[in-house]
Amino acid sequence: MSMIKKVVPIVLRQQAEQLQILVFKHPLAGIQFVKGTVEQDESLESATLRELFEESGIDNVLIEKFIGVYSPQQAGSDWYVFLCQVNQILADEWIHYCADDGGLTLEFFWHPVFSPPTKEWHTIFQNLLRFLQKSIIVVK
Repeated sequence: MSMIKKVVPIVLRQQAEQLQILVFKHPLAGIQFVKGTVEQDESLESATLRELFEESGIDNVLIEKFIGVYSPQQAGSDWYVFLCQVNQILADEWIHYCADDGGLTLEFFWHPVFSPPTKEWHTIFQNLLRFLQKSIIVVK
């Protein structure tokens, strides 16, 4: 039995002097990053692009690089984190209807990469942000 793998597509943008990261507000579970499960016989890269499209509607995307594996203490699966390059201008905020869990309205916006997460952030994603803050310093 293979371990379930999760992928996390990360989208960054430079806005004036500030590096920002794409996040969304889940109607029930706080602020999060896009994340999803790799399907059987699906590559990590394909899963990353599919999840980004399903959860955010963004589809003109290339994988720029593999950031690393994040292993949340609260979850039984490893998360494979990829930096994605979006080849379109994204709005400052938008709402995307996602079919997951019977249908959810996700509110997307940009968070300054090096700002701490607010109380609204889901705990597991606060920890992922800290992981990314360390990793992105190395990546850039």
